[in-house]
Amino acid sequence: MERKLLYAFRGWIAFVAFMDLGTAFRSYIERRSFLDRAETQFLEGDYTVARIIGMYCLLKAIALVHCTLYIHYKPVVSMGGCSLAVTMVLYLTEALYFRSCTLNFYVIFPCILNSLTLMGLMYIPRRLRLWEPNMDIDDENSQLLKQMGGFKRRRGKKPQ
Repeated sequence: MERKLLYAFRGWIAFVAFMDLGTAFRSYIERRSFLDRAETQFLEGDYTVARIIGMYCLLKAIALVHCTLYIHYKPVVSMGGCSLAVTMVLYLTEALYFRSCTLNFYVIFPCILNSLTLMGLMYIPRRLRLWEPNMDIDDENSQLLKQMGGFKRRRGKKPQ
């Protein structure tokens, strides 16, 4: 059961990374981002904000893919969690504090998706005890010999 939960959560993280990858490609194809407003563009044809958001989403997707593959390493999970938290802070501050965009679907949906993923990253690896040190430090040969406990080498009787 625990393995199924881990595989499902890894799939969820991969889905979030895929969504960020889509946002990165969309930023380059459409040449605009959710932060752009028509009245705030200083130069016609300047797509700097879209490229920055696209590159950030690409970096976040790479971090989340690494988090999916190496979820049993605590620093990698911490890196993925930090990228999720920074993204939520970016989206919410741009919408609520700086007011460079409206509180629309492109802000709310990623924040909900990232917050669910962040809660999962804080809870699931601890529940599955992925980060606890493994007490079995024997090598593979020692384990095989222990499993074959009934088969000991018998010495011949000493001649008298």
